[in-house]
Amino acid sequence: MSSLIQHPNLPLPDYFSKFAANYVRQTGHSTLDILGDIITGNVQISANPVGPDSVVHDTAAGPGIGAAALASRLCPDQLPKEMLVSDNVAMMVSAARDSLVSSPLPHVECKELDSQDLSSIPDNYFTHSINNFSIFTFIRPINAIRESYRTLRQGGLAVITCWRRFAPMFIVHAAQKKIRLDLPLMPTPSPEFNEEGVLQKVVEEGGFSKDRITMVEKVLVVTDAENIAGLTALMSGPMMSKAREGYTQEEEARWVESVNQSVKEEMEQFGGIRFEAYVLLATR
Repeated sequence: MSSLIQHPNLPLPDYFSKFAANYVRQTGHSTLDILGDIITGNVQISANPVGPDSVVHDTAAGPGIGAAALASRLCPDQLPKEMLVSDNVAMMVSAARDSLVSSPLPHVECKELDSQDLSSIPDNYFTHSINNFSIFTFIRPINAIRESYRTLRQGGLAVITCWRRFAPMFIVHAAQKKIRLDLPLMPTPSPEFNEEGVLQKVVEEGGFSKDRITMVEKVLVVTDAENIAGLTALMSGPMMSKAREGYTQEEEARWVESVNQSVKEEMEQFGGIRFEAYVLLATR
């Protein structure tokens, strides 16, 4: 999640502690489902599939989404022999530990670590590194990539995902416009990452060679009612409190209905809530 130095366009760190228990529901399973598709559709057919000799790092993991995706998508004989799940928010690490306690993964360690400084981990340790929808939350994203590169073995594979279209932000902006057109729209953390080529540039600056990087794009349209309800709760709640800065009490009271109407418009346009992602698979 966020770095130890607070990103200016993210909620305060204590919010992520409260968010940990509801993370999967309030993201509409989007980060889990997209990564699961990447594992089965890209990683496992690459030259570097995860297997029983693999040592995997799920970095900036939140409540262990990378580990959960591996556990749900791989057969028992494909699971890595060792997995480190790390995040710098203690409650996220605790949530990961709780959610993975009965997983089929042979050995999982959950640790509180900053992805931008993995000095406690030796060079050339992991066969795979997963950085799933966190790169744009870092103050120093290149440092995080350098640490992934350093801790990967030669021939190891990094999977780095980032949003091209983060649907909740579009919906929140639409809701804001319905209430206060005169106020600025809620800022997004590091919006440049939504632009084509930016993620690849950062990954290259972090040490990976251009000719060893593959980029793919993924689209997920969320249609399940429970997942839509979770996303609606995310957009209606404190995660998006900056969208309501400057509102009167009466305007605050209109927020939930404005979000609901904007969700309806999104679904009419796309047949669901539409996420688009950039995915880089980079080999050391």
